[in-house]
Amino acid sequence: MGAAALVERNQDIFRELDMASAARDGGRLGLARVCARRAAGWAIRDHYQARGIRIETPSALEAIRAMLEMEGLPPEVRTVLDHLVLKVTKDSPDEESYWPLENDLVEEARWLIEGHFGMAR
Repeated sequence: MGAAALVERNQDIFRELDMASAARDGGRLGLARVCARRAAGWAIRDHYQARGIRIETPSALEAIRAMLEMEGLPPEVRTVLDHLVLKVTKDSPDEESYWPLENDLVEEARWLIEGHFGMAR
């Protein structure tokens, strides 16, 4: 991927994070989680591609799962990745599904992208 394409991809990642934040702030938590996962998955794929490791999937969620399988991840990174792949849950089939954690998945994705991968706008 050339320099111009990397800049464009980086902009896409941060636009997706911005959409995640806006969705969260607007109470659309499901959309916020989808956008956070997408941004994180794109960042993961780009991070490893820049290091010569190809993650061969168009799915952002599968890119997150692929990173989870890698050895030597710092515990805090593994925790964020675990949160990113966690699904909503139901206590019974008749009840509405809900996010089982109190964490802010948007901020965790931002931390992964900016803090761990060192990406910036």
